[in-house]
Amino acid sequence: MPALLPARSAPLEAGDDGAPAEAGTPGPAAEAREDLADRLQRYLTGRGITDLERTVLVGGHLVDLLFTDAGENTAVLNDPGPRPSTDPARYLRLLHARGDLLTDLPSGGHGAKPCPVSRTVWVPAWRILSGEHALAPLID
Repeated sequence: MPALLPARSAPLEAGDDGAPAEAGTPGPAAEAREDLADRLQRYLTGRGITDLERTVLVGGHLVDLLFTDAGENTAVLNDPGPRPSTDPARYLRLLHARGDLLTDLPSGGHGAKPCPVSRTVWVPAWRILSGEHALAPLID
């Protein structure tokens, strides 16, 4: 069984043909996540939030954005959606469980203020792409 696994797996960020992506070159998924983070950061800075960090580890979990507003840190998980081979129900359960784990963990200090995470916001990609009228109910 262990000998079969390498032949049946593909490295993360593999190209469409299954070949590994070149080191240092982002794949389409990474570029899409970066675009979502850029759009959300523009929205937050437009609302006067300047204390923020991107792609930060909080308690060993990768968070797309971490920002400080009213003296509290908020962790943001951008959600581009499940991969085609992933069970959508399991994907959502894990995403929400991951968000629940972040509350009260120490964070900040490299852009956001150093304090525990007060809340976690899960932001589906469609809300970011729709603009501020769709983001306002989640962020405010």
